[in-house]
Amino acid sequence: MPNRPDIIYLLSHDVSIDTLEYVVQLIAHVQTLPYHITIVNQSAHMYPQLTTIRQSASVDIVALHIPDDASFLLRLRVLIAFLRERQPALVHCLATSPDTDTESIIAMWLAQVPWRVVTFANIPASLTSDGIRPLYNTLMKRLLRTISTIIVYTNRAKQQLQQHFAITMTPIHVIPIGIDSQRYALHTTQQVSRSAVGLPEVGRIIGSVGPFITSKGYATLIHSMEHVWQQHPDCHLVLVGHGEDYAYLVQLAQKSAQPDHIHLILREMHQDTTDILPLIDVYVQPSFAEAMSFNLLIAMSMERPIVATTITNIQEIIDSNASGLLVRPGDPNSLATAINRMLNDPSIRITTALNARSRVSQRFLLETWQYATAACYHFV
Repeated sequence: MPNRPDIIYLLSHDVSIDTLEYVVQLIAHVQTLPYHITIVNQSAHMYPQLTTIRQSASVDIVALHIPDDASFLLRLRVLIAFLRERQPALVHCLATSPDTDTESIIAMWLAQVPWRVVTFANIPASLTSDGIRPLYNTLMKRLLRTISTIIVYTNRAKQQLQQHFAITMTPIHVIPIGIDSQRYALHTTQQVSRSAVGLPEVGRIIGSVGPFITSKGYATLIHSMEHVWQQHPDCHLVLVGHGEDYAYLVQLAQKSAQPDHIHLILREMHQDTTDILPLIDVYVQPSFAEAMSFNLLIAMSMERPIVATTITNIQEIIDSNASGLLVRPGDPNSLATAINRMLNDPSIRITTALNARSRVSQRFLLETWQYATAACYHFV
């Protein structure tokens, strides 16, 4: 389509589940605009999330099939060659962090892409001064000045970028992700029974949805159940997801005091979980690190009482003691205390659940996020 400017969405080679969801939902809006869209998957894997949009006439999906263990120089050469051949008007790089996607930023610069947008999902909380850090910081400062627009999810991430890399000229936009709060409302969700989705029919349910990876903190949550059971022996823990830590989490569950009260439900991350979320009595997000969780926002929208950790990005989603309870990460005792507090006090459950939905409806709307991001595309 020669009359349409070409936008390339460049996925990180270690793209996360949330980033895949990010690009799928963002493109749903960008497709309505006069652009031709290409999604570039650097990994050798084809992610099922991308199959939902690959049939569109205005979207191409290109797999570069770069091996996960490819060298920095090989990855850089492939990216430069591809971008020079395509000559897009804009490249939007969906990066994990400045540390992990340096080659993508360099490739956009050396390929002389006219308009360059980068979304950073995470900013390292602590950039320590080791032998090469000063050199890296100097290089990254120069590279970030070549970016047209930087997008981050939180004000804290913006502050970290400005502090560590002394960014003064490059625009940094804080654009939180959003969800369709009408779609994820209890009154619009078809209610199913516990038995229909494989959940226990008796006892309250502590639950969480997300990939089975270390950073999600599920091991801490399993350990915390020992303390929860002391007050609420009928409680069940339900973890829904898929990932490399599945076998390890199963082992932890089997070693617990009540292995038959811990349930790991295998579901791919692109599968809908709105059948399970309304059945959860307390939703827990025990993460050590989190970019911006769609699952957390959906649980809040569905008026689930929330217990989460005091990591940077979550603190900008949840007002502590107002729309949820926050505890320090990696502490099973504190996590159990917060869960028990939710279970013991109906007024806290009701108040925080209603406040959580209100907060999502006011600050994390799908349309606001989509329009704000597309507004960064000033090249037309």
